Amino acid sequence: MEKRDYYEVLGVSKGASQDEIKKAFRKKAVELHPDRGGDETKFKEANEAYEVLKDEQKRQAYDQFGHAAGAEQAGGGYGGGNPFGAGFNGQGFDPNEIRFDFGGGGGGLNDIFDMFFRGQQTRTRDVEMSLTIDFEEAIKGTTKEVSLRVADHKNGGRKQEDIKIKIPAGIDNGQAIKLESKGEINQKGDRGDLYVRIQVRPDRRFERDGSSIISKIKIDMIVAALGGEHLVETIDGEVKFKIPAGTQPNKIFKLSGKGMPILNTDRRGDHILICEIGIPTKLNSKQKELLAEFQKSSKKHKFW
Repeated sequence: MEKRDYYEVLGVSKGASQDEIKKAFRKKAVELHPDRGGDETKFKEANEAYEVLKDEQKRQAYDQFGHAAGAEQAGGGYGGGNPFGAGFNGQGFDPNEIRFDFGGGGGGLNDIFDMFFRGQQTRTRDVEMSLTIDFEEAIKGTTKEVSLRVADHKNGGRKQEDIKIKIPAGIDNGQAIKLESKGEINQKGDRGDLYVRIQVRPDRRFERDGSSIISKIKIDMIVAALGGEHLVETIDGEVKFKIPAGTQPNKIFKLSGKGMPILNTDRRGDHILICEIGIPTKLNSKQKELLAEFQKSSKKHKFW
């Protein structure tokens, strides 16, 4: 099977900097590592590509000769040996023996890769759970208490504890709250994190779009034509809104600052009103007479 171009494997251009190559490999390694359920073959391929491209001498030879690089193609400039060194062709590769050197004195993703290679019981595993709240609770924020059971590899069995989760005002459906050191416990006593994925029950009155609240208001055709006040339901309760004369169907109005709270700020989004015009279905004789008179006059004077 023909080997893929190393730059293509990592998803970078041929002119990519070492920093770009390093970042691309980090992303691929986390995505493809077998311990995370990734594709081992593609993981090996990504590591092989990185081992070459991170080394300027190996990269230069690869850029010149491609996968065929070696003593025959390089003209002996590397002492008659493969300029990429052992393992360039992927022989004897073991993902558990890879050494990642991202520099920077450790930390960050280095810790993640260490976690991968230490083995099942010494990993600190994160835990994810879902929690459903009401629409009103998403508006105002709330605190929930849940009972959680996680694996405890240090003491054996599972650890159960009650956890209070503070849910901020304005949280949206699908967003997650991170609680540090509330996940599984490894043999050393270290703990992963807990991610609480929030599900918000829909509200029959309002639709949400980010920080905006959207609702429909229905006014009769007389108010639409002449204008007038209309009571509008918002997440803060009812407010009076002035309908301008000549309002047309599907006209959009905005109530500034009447939408959802914006996370980690003291600001709020807007409330968007979509106007619907109500047409009467039952008219008495007098009403019909007046509308007929209006119809006659409208033929002489165009109103729209």
